[in-house]
Amino acid sequence: MPKVKSEKKTRIHQEVQKQGIVFNKDFGQHILKNPLVIQSMLEKAALRNTDTVLEIGPGTGNMTVRMLERAKR
Repeated sequence: MPKVKSEKKTRIHQEVQKQGIVFNKDFGQHILKNPLVIQSMLEKAALRNTDTVLEIGPGTGNMTVRMLERAKR
């Protein structure tokens, strides 16, 4: 029997939806909230202060802020 997806949404998700940003988890779109996950991803990316980075995708900017701390632009 297949799992039934629940419509559990956090307050943050509801606020993002109010701004017109809609995520489709079937396509792997998620709100990245956990700072430890962001830190781990950025460490693995090995960004340097001379790098220019382009982040693609809608969201709240949690990763963007951290990338700007490490990259030139």
